[in-house]
Amino acid sequence: MSHDTSRRQFLREMLSAAALTAAGSVVSAGCSPRRQDPSGVVTLEFYNYATPEFLTLYNEKLIPAFEKTHPNIRVRMNSSLGDAGYDAKLLTLIAGKMAPDLFHVTQQNFPFYAAKDILLPVDGFLKDDPDLSEDAFFPQVTNGMRFQGQLLGLPSDFSTIVMLYNQDLFDRYRVAYPEDGWTWDDYLASAKALTHDTDRDGYTDLFGTMNPGAYNRWPAWVWMNGGDLFTPDVKKCLMDTPESIAGLQFYVDLARKHKVAPLAGQTMGQDFQDFFTSQMTAMIADSRFAYKRFLRKRKLKFRWDLAPMPRGREQATTFIWGGNCILKTTPHPQEAWEFLKFLSGAEGAAINLEAGNALPAYRPAAEQEIRSPLDPSVPKNDRCFLEAVAYGRTAPTPPQFAEYNQAMTVLQDAFLGIKPVETACREFAAEVNAVLASEVF
Repeated sequence: MSHDTSRRQFLREMLSAAALTAAGSVVSAGCSPRRQDPSGVVTLEFYNYATPEFLTLYNEKLIPAFEKTHPNIRVRMNSSLGDAGYDAKLLTLIAGKMAPDLFHVTQQNFPFYAAKDILLPVDGFLKDDPDLSEDAFFPQVTNGMRFQGQLLGLPSDFSTIVMLYNQDLFDRYRVAYPEDGWTWDDYLASAKALTHDTDRDGYTDLFGTMNPGAYNRWPAWVWMNGGDLFTPDVKKCLMDTPESIAGLQFYVDLARKHKVAPLAGQTMGQDFQDFFTSQMTAMIADSRFAYKRFLRKRKLKFRWDLAPMPRGREQATTFIWGGNCILKTTPHPQEAWEFLKFLSGAEGAAINLEAGNALPAYRPAAEQEIRSPLDPSVPKNDRCFLEAVAYGRTAPTPPQFAEYNQAMTVLQDAFLGIKPVETACREFAAEVNAVLASEVF
């Protein structure tokens, strides 16, 4: 049995157990070993990723700040051993009736949990809360945490994807800076003018742009061409339509046809941010999370700025976001709501901004950050991240996210030149639609 098959089988088994746990939520809550102690203090279990950055942010900043203003609540953070094992451990905890009260999600794994009916809707909490309302968040972000009409959590931080460009390289090769309203043709022409063999050894060592095959990047090019990944209900994959195929074709062609982006073998193990930092590429599509690396760690030595994504038939870009959900099995829903509200509201937003985490999902804080950024060295056109909210979308993920991720290896074959883009798109759509039709997740 292959590793991938074993993983899918494991996830199905764990999810089946999780569904039973959710169905027996009253029993689970009654069996929970976590009790309110005699002093009236409630302990919440919070599950999160175990990156050093997250451990510091939550254990040293967010959780202590929350407990200081909520003396009757304590938060105990449990974490995965690594990103790859995050969902497997969480599903094991749920199936073993040791589920946390709350846990962290991303735009990719949220639909997987939402479809299992194990998450507590928070619409009622928002409606009754005097301090927070749904209007305090960008609807384009909160909509990513809706499932079948219910809001199943709150986002904490997010970013749109915009174009970062090296002004020094643009000046060196006398290329006009990107402007609002620039098009795919403008983008490709700039990329060609910025691609060079600077040492004349026969190999390109400066590329105009990069085209990573990450799921939080390539869908934008499909949307910009008028295509789509799924029907609105995420019941059918549409990557086999002419518009979708042509959108991905343009993106793949940046490296394979036009040679303005490096092929996989030309990156020397570096990611697209490394290429930008070392001035081996003039443009990358990136999020505001990059500021943490470019402004705080690396302090880039060249002039750079931002531009919106180039316009195709339509204007579009992708969102990346993180948020938190409450499990239905929690014996402490009100206390869990208080922590969830803290993480996503004004107090949590301020701490996340101080830590350098992109933009808060809390709209007033995000807008204030763009008007008056905490770091005065942000690029001149920092506003691009906020302006892109109007046309940004979350790349959709069906509940069968393990199988969906596996199916995307077919699209990677197109990036690698193993298969034509049209063939890869049609095979991908067929594989995804077969998974969707099975209704197994």
